[in-house]
Amino acid sequence: MNPDMTNDTDADGNGWLGDFLPYQIYRVSSLMNIRLSGRLKASGINLSQWRVLSVLRSQGQMSMSQIVDRTLMEQPTISRVISQLHNDGMVEREISPEDSRVALVSLSERGRELFDEIAVSAVRHQKIALDGVSKADIAALRRALSQIEANISEV
Repeated sequence: MNPDMTNDTDADGNGWLGDFLPYQIYRVSSLMNIRLSGRLKASGINLSQWRVLSVLRSQGQMSMSQIVDRTLMEQPTISRVISQLHNDGMVEREISPEDSRVALVSLSERGRELFDEIAVSAVRHQKIALDGVSKADIAALRRALSQIEANISEV
């Protein structure tokens, strides 16, 4: 935290959020999601559905608990999203051959096609966001974020 900051709670504020990294990360992430939301809406899906489609496209077939771990979404939300995506023909479900209590989820052909269409916009939004940031700084940011995630995952 900035050493010039005080604990004053007057109407002027102390500006502490400018140095609070979680707030900065949240703002950047939210602004990027807002940019993408128009494309998602036009495609008939919401941000939660996009997150699930993205994880499945990246990782392939997964159990519900693996999807929960990768998306950091709550189990009831994942169940609802998977049901919606299944009803819309975006994902397929099958019983695990190793454990009949586990449902495995994968993208359908329709889900892969939709993801691939939207991903073009997502990549374009990322490119816009990173304009003027050097490749070295992007690599350093990725390393730093990975280290931060590892640090807080151990807690």
